[in-house]
Amino acid sequence: MTYDYDAIVIGAGTGGLAAGIGLKQGGKNYLILDKKDEIGLPVRSTGAVSMEWVKKIGMPTDKSIVRSLINSIWFRTDTGKSISLKYDHPVGLVYDFTTYEKHLSKDFAGELNIQLKTRVTSVEGNEVRTDNETLTAKHIVMAAGPQSSFGEKLPRDGVLVAYEEVRELPRRDDYEMILWFSDKAPGGYFWDFADTDNTRKIGVCYYPKRAAKPKDVLDEFTKQFPEVEGKIESTMAHQIPLGAPFETVVKDNRLYVGDMVNAVLNTTAGGLQGAFWSGISAGRAIVKDDPSLYQNTWNNEIRPWLMKHHELHRRMNKNGAKSIGRLMTLAKFMPVSVQKKVFGGL
Repeated sequence: MTYDYDAIVIGAGTGGLAAGIGLKQGGKNYLILDKKDEIGLPVRSTGAVSMEWVKKIGMPTDKSIVRSLINSIWFRTDTGKSISLKYDHPVGLVYDFTTYEKHLSKDFAGELNIQLKTRVTSVEGNEVRTDNETLTAKHIVMAAGPQSSFGEKLPRDGVLVAYEEVRELPRRDDYEMILWFSDKAPGGYFWDFADTDNTRKIGVCYYPKRAAKPKDVLDEFTKQFPEVEGKIESTMAHQIPLGAPFETVVKDNRLYVGDMVNAVLNTTAGGLQGAFWSGISAGRAIVKDDPSLYQNTWNNEIRPWLMKHHELHRRMNKNGAKSIGRLMTLAKFMPVSVQKKVFGGL
């Protein structure tokens, strides 16, 4: 049978763009579809990523897309427990999310074949229908995100709400990243991330067990810390799937990546790493015309790492902030080198 494309990718977020990179590098005929107007918008991530992940899976490090580097981290609870770590090298970075995704779409491997302002209405077999046409492909990469009607419906207790405000604040001279664990943010945390010399990212992610608006949850907590009060420059809000990573990521001719299969680090609610790794792995498997290669990579490399974070998150949050506090107390008895390895790799 003759198809229009070797692969159609549904979704032009990090997972879909990474799949496109793998396909382009392998010389395949592909098309990425997305209903949004512009790559990188709306903003769906704080942009914070561990350098361990960046190096392991080959994420971009171009200076033009990095807002700040993380050399020091302060983990805290609102009950007074804390552990601080300072390094002589960057252990993390904070992307400018919009320029980061634009970089993936144009500069990382050359300009990708993307069709925006296109709503996919159905996917049946090898046919992808949009509002305007019907396209065919041998393989279909599903990268439509956690709220897509093409994926499994996420249970309310398995989704974190994330909300962030970029505030006009001077750069801190002590820590580039602060994480507060509090029962006011069940299952998540509040954060203060370095951004530019004149701005910082202040935010929260949590299981929405009460009806309060995310902005109110953030304001209620951060009003305790006058040093993070500042004029709001921009905001970001989205949902993060935080269940166990799926076991099956290939079904017939469909390869599922990113948030659609819970490729998220549950300890930090970071989704960029799992999206990039799963997306580029799916693209490379299609290049070899063997989707099972992606399932094998998922089984043997991606999912085991995600499961470690899933189990650690479950233990860390078993009894709320008390569990985090106990972990911090135990960490005090670890050699500093072990503390840095454990907490710096999150």
